[in-house]
Amino acid sequence: MTLVASLAVLSACSSGGGGSPGPTPPPPPPNVPPVASAGPNQTVDAATVVTLNGSGSNDPDGSIASYAWTQTAGSAVTLSSGTVAQPTFTAPGVATATTLTFSLTVTDNRGATSPAATVSINVNPLPAGSLTGRITFVRIPFGAGTFAGLNYGSPQSQPARGITVRALPAGGGAAIGTAVTDANGDYAMTVTANASVTIEVAAEMVRSGALPNWNFTVRDLPASPTPIPTPLPAILAYTDGQTFNAGTGAHNVVIPSGFNASGAVIGTRASAPFAILDTLYQGVTLVRSAAPNTNFPELVVDWGPNNIPEDGTFFTASTVQHIVLTADVTADTDEFDQHVIAHEFGHYIEYNFSRADNIGGSHGVGDKLDPRVAFGEGFGYAFGAMVLNDPVTRDSYVDDTSPAGCSGIQCSSTFNVESNPPASGGTNGNFGCWCSESSVWSILWDIYDQVPDINDAVSLGFIPMWNILSNEQRNTPAFTTIFSFISALKTANNSSATLIDTLVSAQNINSAGINAFATNENNFPSPEVPQLAALPIYTTATVGGAATILRTSNDAGPTVTDRSGNKLGNHRFIRFMGNGNNVTITANSTSTLPHDVDFVVYRSVPFAFYRSATDPPAATEVLTMPTANAEYLIDVYDCANGCDPSEGTPGDYDLTVTIQ
Repeated sequence: MTLVASLAVLSACSSGGGGSPGPTPPPPPPNVPPVASAGPNQTVDAATVVTLNGSGSNDPDGSIASYAWTQTAGSAVTLSSGTVAQPTFTAPGVATATTLTFSLTVTDNRGATSPAATVSINVNPLPAGSLTGRITFVRIPFGAGTFAGLNYGSPQSQPARGITVRALPAGGGAAIGTAVTDANGDYAMTVTANASVTIEVAAEMVRSGALPNWNFTVRDLPASPTPIPTPLPAILAYTDGQTFNAGTGAHNVVIPSGFNASGAVIGTRASAPFAILDTLYQGVTLVRSAAPNTNFPELVVDWGPNNIPEDGTFFTASTVQHIVLTADVTADTDEFDQHVIAHEFGHYIEYNFSRADNIGGSHGVGDKLDPRVAFGEGFGYAFGAMVLNDPVTRDSYVDDTSPAGCSGIQCSSTFNVESNPPASGGTNGNFGCWCSESSVWSILWDIYDQVPDINDAVSLGFIPMWNILSNEQRNTPAFTTIFSFISALKTANNSSATLIDTLVSAQNINSAGINAFATNENNFPSPEVPQLAALPIYTTATVGGAATILRTSNDAGPTVTDRSGNKLGNHRFIRFMGNGNNVTITANSTSTLPHDVDFVVYRSVPFAFYRSATDPPAATEVLTMPTANAEYLIDVYDCANGCDPSEGTPGDYDLTVTIQ
């Protein structure tokens, strides 16, 4: 489509004015194929992690767009990824010296593929006292049907990848050997010859030393709001209880689910932590496809049989970043809900490597959300689909009423991020909007995926999206919304800008001329939210100028049961330039008493929290603060529309803000 558009422009220019055509432009030079480099030959010890290195590949007249590794000889191993510059694998536990051979081809940005380059990895044999085996865990898959829940009658055995394995002395004591499983679940370690041992598998993924690094563990933390203790509770672990002599052959461990075919708990739900970690493993693999040497901050996943039913949640305001997953078999479990886990991991990724201005709170399909929430939650769902390469998002739960489509009382909520919300109407008010998580996830997925559909001819993949997330989106002077992301993406991918406009505009977002502050946006979700409560998304004010009057609305929420205060119209945004002096900001509302007007001030460049006027509750909030000659953003709101049920009746009110 890009080629056709370019030809159309050329034709129009050539025919203008009725004169003679200009000179025919010279044809583009022929594409020079790229050159693959598979790196130097290596000699390694058995059971060690090996890194292949294709980073020396080059394209003399362009750039490398993709890598393709294949193993051509030797004991079969599983690469961490066959499509990154530097994949890893664990050298096999061989008894005699052996050689592995790998082939690499690369493709450039114009579609030319290189001749294959090869590399040999010479593996030294295991010494005496070697201990090898394979670790697998049982995953419960979803049943057939759109709303079917978990199918306990069809358990699946999957490799436990990247997790810690320890050899413990049969009589107790500290580990005498440690290993990390590879992408096939295999492990190998050296212990005292003929030692009597038992194998312990820890629910942790740890890699330290040279980048990349990560430290992910699964633990059973105290119930909220109890502070996370120091030191942390023990890492969950599994042992099959078997004692054997090292060196007598491979010892494989199968970690059971603890469920029978009917879904009843018949033992320890041992595989749950490893199923959770395997989803994180896939998330790491996706991120490393764009940023191979990433340093992932420590993350704890809180999972335990007593975790109360609630949506999966990512927390940062604590001594350690952690994800809470549900585990109550009578209501909702998350350990086998890969999209739920990957979604929460997406929040972790956005928080650490991009910027997450998402204010949180409840959200659902069809909700008209604060644009910061719409982007954060939409990104989480799209990221989960990318991690799993599956656009169908499913979340299992128990419903005693057994609605149609459920298997017994096991059900799932299901939606497809590939499905684009319609321009208007839609089920449960789910139609295109910059305030809709559904619009955001469908746009992001369509940018990523390789399958064209209606209004979608964009196939950029993950790397260009990661580049925006980790750079322009991280440093945007505006709040993180679909506007800041798309405007940066178009600038960085100018050849695809027209196709991106088509995709984004189909969601009632003015993509032509889009910018981070949405200054050209004129769409709003009528009639759900009044225009006064939606546009402009940012209002410009002046120090010493007239008062700014903004409408706050509860038309999209809050409701009696949802006081999140994260719906469209609850919060309003103001931009102003500081003058290098102290300024006084005053905000009040037309809501009836009791009420509480709050606001938060951010510095725009570099973006950072600056000051807040949120406590104690007051009908009028006043804040005096120093300013630089720089831009500031104000997030102002009336707590009647979301903070607390005791702080006023939800409704439509006018907020008056002066800056003197």
